[in-house]
Amino acid sequence: MKKLQTVFICIVLAAFIVPSALMLFGFKNANRENRPLAKLPELVGEDGPNTEFASEFDDYVDDHFALREYLVTAFNAADIALLRDFNGTNAVIGKSNHIFYAESVNDYLGTDQLTEKQIESVANYLFDLQTRLGEKGASFAFMTAPNKASIYPEYMPDYLKPTENAHNIDMLAEALKAKGVNYIDAKALLLEAKEKRTVYYEHDSHWNNYGAMLVYNEIADHFGLEKYDAEVYTTVFDRTGDLHNFVYPSTEYPEERIVYPEFHKYSSRRPINMDRDRKTETTCDADTHTMVVLHDSFGKSLQPILSQSAGKLYMNSSFPYNVDYVESAEPDMVLIELVERNLDLLYEHAASLGY
Repeated sequence: MKKLQTVFICIVLAAFIVPSALMLFGFKNANRENRPLAKLPELVGEDGPNTEFASEFDDYVDDHFALREYLVTAFNAADIALLRDFNGTNAVIGKSNHIFYAESVNDYLGTDQLTEKQIESVANYLFDLQTRLGEKGASFAFMTAPNKASIYPEYMPDYLKPTENAHNIDMLAEALKAKGVNYIDAKALLLEAKEKRTVYYEHDSHWNNYGAMLVYNEIADHFGLEKYDAEVYTTVFDRTGDLHNFVYPSTEYPEERIVYPEFHKYSSRRPINMDRDRKTETTCDADTHTMVVLHDSFGKSLQPILSQSAGKLYMNSSFPYNVDYVESAEPDMVLIELVERNLDLLYEHAASLGY
């Protein structure tokens, strides 16, 4: 018994001492998570002593302690293997090797959804925005990117039991259609398409490139842009998803990535990095239209396709939306894409404007 206690104590001490020693010698972890890591805080800032130093330093150590990725992976793997569950804050382990984003659970369950009055406020805001842009000569459309759980509910764990409550994405779709706001129904499209082929990644919260191409063709239908054959592609296995990096950050999980041919050449002022750039601008000779797309992370996979289709394309991931920025581009097409789990933020923005 004493030997086991000694071994346990040695393991615990090693878990503290080894990472600390490696940090002192300059060891740095690779950042595979889809978020910026905490920066080393200063004791004294421009305005005097930093009263938040202790908590900021704690955040820094949490993000940067040596071997963090390996220890987190080992802990999470043991948690899942032994308890058949996962207590992480960012992800939910589903069936058949699927991982879901934890922030989408309330939508899946139908809890903490917007009220009918709040949905009406969002619809009124988007109707007025469509009217304002229409007066400037721009065609408008709004699209909600469905949470993965809305497309693949069959892979959610059994311990999560959905209610019969109405969901934000469905309530808003009905309200916008009733109001006359142009709505691109990506949920209906992808639910039908998944019967033919996978449209979301297993270890990622986003649609794959096949799903993105199908969604693009719906966008093209609305705005009169060129459509492309979604069935002509090659595949490579080189993509590790954002949710995999939350759960198993020290390992790779190469998933199939669909690669479409280049349809038309486009150019940009500088190399595009959708993980870094809040604003991107591209030009292409394939078309004469000017398009503005306000988007979130689901827009990243649409960018290469849209850039080959619109003569001028302005993409902006800033939120809340800046209508003056949109109008300054003098577009004749405006698309807003927003993921389902953030529809409550759109309501808060509309409410702040008096809707």
